[in-house]
Amino acid sequence: MKLIPYLNFEGKCEEAISFYLTVFNGKIVYKDYYKSAPMDIPESHKEKIMHCQLDFGDNTLMACDAFPGVEIKEGNGIDLSIGFDDELKAKEIFNQLAADGKITMPFEKQFWGAWLGQLTDPFGKKWMISTNIHA
Repeated sequence: MKLIPYLNFEGKCEEAISFYLTVFNGKIVYKDYYKSAPMDIPESHKEKIMHCQLDFGDNTLMACDAFPGVEIKEGNGIDLSIGFDDELKAKEIFNQLAADGKITMPFEKQFWGAWLGQLTDPFGKKWMISTNIHA
């Protein structure tokens, strides 16, 4: 069994998934657009992503553009958390995700010995990047 985060966007899924593809050096294993759906879709939404999957390492992110008329309300009830064995790689990913975003907690060594940082990326998604390396 594997928990897979599914991210919803208001028209920016293509841009966001390309960003995550670069940050995580992953691979898009599936991408489909609303134009291939059997239901009536407004012309303005046909080139929006209906579903896509990005794999990187042992991880998977799925994403889509919200169905026409559905408003996305970003909340504070969930963060995407990734743990790293390598402090330098964690810091690199943190910095890439934070570029054009907002750092809510700098990537710093914590009192328990691990490194942790929190941010909101340019697409409004919240991330926690950490290590379990104890110095």
